Amino acid sequence: MNRVCVIDIAGLSLTLAGRDDSLWVRSLPGTLRAMRATFPAVTPSVQASMTTGVAPGLHGVVAGAIYRRQAQSVSLDERSNTLLTKKRFWHARALPARPKVGLVMWTNPLAGAADAVLGATTYGKACTGVAEMPVGLYRRATTAAGELDTRLLRGPRADWRASEWIVRAAGRLWDDCACDLLWVYLPGVNFAAQRYGLSDTRTRDALRGVDALAGELSQTIAASGGRTLVVSSGGLVDVSRVCWPNVLLREAGLLRVRRGPDGEEVDFPASRAFALVDHQVAHLFCRDEATADDAAAVLREHPAVGAVLPRGELFCPGLGHDRAGERVAMAVPDAWFSYAWWSVPGQTPESALRLDDGGKCGYDPCELLAGTDEGLIAPEPHRIRASRGLVSVPAEDQCVLGATCELPAGLGGAVTDVPEILRRLLFE
Repeated sequence: MNRVCVIDIAGLSLTLAGRDDSLWVRSLPGTLRAMRATFPAVTPSVQASMTTGVAPGLHGVVAGAIYRRQAQSVSLDERSNTLLTKKRFWHARALPARPKVGLVMWTNPLAGAADAVLGATTYGKACTGVAEMPVGLYRRATTAAGELDTRLLRGPRADWRASEWIVRAAGRLWDDCACDLLWVYLPGVNFAAQRYGLSDTRTRDALRGVDALAGELSQTIAASGGRTLVVSSGGLVDVSRVCWPNVLLREAGLLRVRRGPDGEEVDFPASRAFALVDHQVAHLFCRDEATADDAAAVLREHPAVGAVLPRGELFCPGLGHDRAGERVAMAVPDAWFSYAWWSVPGQTPESALRLDDGGKCGYDPCELLAGTDEGLIAPEPHRIRASRGLVSVPAEDQCVLGATCELPAGLGGAVTDVPEILRRLLFE
């Protein structure tokens, strides 16, 4: 069996890579190319598609969060492999042999996903430690990488330098655990793009930094005869405006709030509809079909909403799953969705100022913005400069694929091709 490492450079796109001829990824023998993302084009969903070969409608990871209908609560702290309703391709009985697999900072890594795991999903609660499997793996990694400053992974201090630790730890795992297949997620470019936009020099510096680290890890892989596959789980596009679906639903009388310990919070049992947002995509969870029609009509009136898909149309883009909302809204390409349900600054709940997920209805990019006080974030959506999630944007702004070797012909047009590419690299 051959050995392969998959490096996911978060936020990389052909648009970004095309602006710097000096990048290591530009020199790959397996030329960098665009891949169609699965919908929605957000990291948890796309990474699940890369490992299963199917769309979210089949593997079940429809967003970075889950609405638990029976409990009537939102969970952003989902890390278990058991959420996938389709097996990862390396668990298939049809493979010639069972590869030993490692996951480093990959989403949904726990509960049987792989033989070795370091880290956890980038969604969920603020990381205060490192998930590991088997026990003791993190401690062994620190001998090569030192202690991980988890503040670099999420929040106002999130930075591409988190990938320095990840690369050193991944190199140690590759050698110590003798992985046949290693999946590594390198964040940083995505942080800078959301804060500053794609054209800002700070985004370019983050790209150069992560690119150099990816090249360094690839050298470690090559030293033992392995090959490297470079991917991205989705690029970003510049945005200039924000839409608040939950504010619109509240003004229409469909969403209700109540007083909680941190201020106003969504009253899920009393609400007829609410939006679970993820960048440029929002799942609308509604009490019944009549309410779903009303909610869709409210959102369609907003100029930053490009479309609202009924459940019957979700199967076409591959999102027809029970976990999806009764309707799914998509922003126009230069806009994104905020989870907030308040429109007056004085109504901002305390949970929106802290780096936690208490009461939040989806991903909050404002977590990347530092507040005036230490430990607080700035809930200022107008400062967000880039977002993602749509598959209607040009291919150059979606996922990418490249390799340190020639890639199999006829594959690589979509992220669902990744398992077959890896099968061939591992066994042929």
